[in-house]
Amino acid sequence: MFPVILGTAKFGTFTDREQSYSVLDRFVELGGERLDTANNYACWHPDGEGGESEKLIGEWLKTRRRDDLHIMTKIGAQSVDGFTYNELDGLSRDNIRRSVDDCLTRLQTDYIDTLYAHVDDLNTPLLETWKEMSALVAEGTVRQLGISNYTEARMLLLVNVIQEHGLVPFNQAQYRYSLITPNSDAQFGPQIVMNEHLFGALNGLPFKPEIIGYSPLMDGYFEQSPDELPEAYDNLINCILLEELQTAAKEKGVSTSALVLKHMSDYGITPVTATSSPDLLNTNLKLLIS
Repeated sequence: MFPVILGTAKFGTFTDREQSYSVLDRFVELGGERLDTANNYACWHPDGEGGESEKLIGEWLKTRRRDDLHIMTKIGAQSVDGFTYNELDGLSRDNIRRSVDDCLTRLQTDYIDTLYAHVDDLNTPLLETWKEMSALVAEGTVRQLGISNYTEARMLLLVNVIQEHGLVPFNQAQYRYSLITPNSDAQFGPQIVMNEHLFGALNGLPFKPEIIGYSPLMDGYFEQSPDELPEAYDNLINCILLEELQTAAKEKGVSTSALVLKHMSDYGITPVTATSSPDLLNTNLKLLIS
């Protein structure tokens, strides 16, 4: 399996159609098959409402053989007011059905390869959510299930529900992760940062989900001066680590981003990486596809 998943959160909003198509085409040329999107991408763009990424992928899919691609999308984190993450549409039985129907329409397909519960819904019983997610697999509408942004405690509760009721286990678990650790007071909204304890817990599950890390390259900060780290990551240890990574990358003749993705992959975390150009994609994947 190709060692990287292509992130498409900005496609159709921040990244225009021509750029997006060129990156998608190049990813496939390199051997990639898995595309990561969500029904709320990119609602944070000034002109975005959510669904733009799925719609663009659906249009691009018409130029490809559907069965050659693995489409991973997510539901349950659409902002109710359209502006904040204070209230999300959630993972009730009815909203799962409605959301999946809308995803299928935008993606112009009759099945989803991996459907994620995007953010844990504390207002809906885990059993209700996972019964409905499992039913979608039984019907063939969805091939696999995944979770994203569940705390370790809630993830373990979900595992108990799955095993107790004979439901479909999740094949993927996706969390925010990079090689440098955010400050303890950093806030990422509903996003959950992968730590060593959570990583160990996921690796210890009986059904062995693939562990996936998003935002590994932190919007290009690994290529910038250590003095320019974003506030959430700005500390002396990270500055020193970034300097060491940049030095090691220079010695290997690759970008720091390429080295970061390689280290992640070797550690056992599949990176979801995004880019706005084919050339940058080539650069970032140099150590993983050579």
